[in-house]
Amino acid sequence: MNTLSDYQARVAELEYTLEAKNANLRDMAIMGSVLTSIHEIETVLPVVMEMAIGLAGAEVGLIMLESGDELRPSASWGINHEFARTLMYQDGMDLPTYCFSSGETVVLSELGLRTDEGMSIQSIIALPIKTSEKCFGAMLLINKTNGSGYSDDDKEILELLLNFAAVAIENSNLIKDKLDRLKIEQEMSIAKQIQETILPQDIDDMPGAEIGAVYFPAREVGGDFYGIRKLDDKRFVVILGDVSNKGVPAALVMSAADGIIKSTLAARPEITVSELASTVNNLLCNEIIKDREMFVTLFFSKFDLEAKKMTYCNAGHLPGLFWSDEAREICELAVGGPIIGQFADISFEQGERPINSGDRLFLFTDGLTEAADSNNQLFGRERAEQVFSAEIGRPPKEFCLIVKEWVDRFAVGCAEDTIDDFTILQVRME
Repeated sequence: MNTLSDYQARVAELEYTLEAKNANLRDMAIMGSVLTSIHEIETVLPVVMEMAIGLAGAEVGLIMLESGDELRPSASWGINHEFARTLMYQDGMDLPTYCFSSGETVVLSELGLRTDEGMSIQSIIALPIKTSEKCFGAMLLINKTNGSGYSDDDKEILELLLNFAAVAIENSNLIKDKLDRLKIEQEMSIAKQIQETILPQDIDDMPGAEIGAVYFPAREVGGDFYGIRKLDDKRFVVILGDVSNKGVPAALVMSAADGIIKSTLAARPEITVSELASTVNNLLCNEIIKDREMFVTLFFSKFDLEAKKMTYCNAGHLPGLFWSDEAREICELAVGGPIIGQFADISFEQGERPINSGDRLFLFTDGLTEAADSNNQLFGRERAEQVFSAEIGRPPKEFCLIVKEWVDRFAVGCAEDTIDDFTILQVRME
């Protein structure tokens, strides 16, 4: 028969339990505020591990997060992740993987296991680290310091803690993504500024020639560049190039190549285009380009109106197209050598063409020929030659814009991010 004192003791016990839970909830609110204010995962996880060990009275613990389609150890307290992999549970999965895949909490008690190292395992709790939309990983706690098993209260308080942890991880990822985007945007802005300082803003026609050139940027800043340098009243040089990379690295190499070309032509206006190609190549190889994956393709052309000839050197670039107005035909200008910036002391050859009134030179970068349609078919060199022939009567500046219209019609329906930047340049002899 229950006495009044028994009821009073029971009420006191319930009040104590309620007060303890309220205290835990207050502590958890503080912990949650602390966790969600930390924006670096590497800082969050050790804090979560320490809080979990303390809240549950656990002996050892481990946190594993998803990375590259598998769980990897991220924070540990006295337990090796390789050992955790030996705890096979269900469906051929170890306990952390099952917990992560299913999103379920697993509580195991009275196990009576012993590891090869002699560690006794009596109880385990494995919990997913998740929000309502995504699971980031799992936490594993082994044994309680008081020797008991994990209770429903332990499960409840740990799940609440990991809810805060999941929010903190999600916030950290969002901030990291935002910072990465800002970094890319800043790099693209810098690269764009570098490119804009290199590319001629207005192209003046040379004596005896009309020139048009247009750069069509894509979402990313590429390595296209071109230059027109007047040597005297009878000679000028036209150059088109493309750096193999994008962004700031490409822009810096582009700037270096442009500077070398300008300074070399200023110091040695009589230099041949093959010698110019060798000079640029050796300086880039020995002083600028250290990355084996980066290189430059360049097409050099030098016009001599008095001698009525054009000399050219194609250094790994797409061959230029030359229109002979007298013969009414197009020929390919391929003579030259390899790419620039990878093989020092390579010799380059140069080709030569007579030039007369109405003759034209058409240069372009690979963004033109590699433009794709909705079926992933490339614009290709044949279409480039076709548009050159079909629009041969247009002035060079107008021609460049018409080529862009051809590409736009061809690429209707394709994804925007499949379109690369490209440059078009045409010289018409007057």
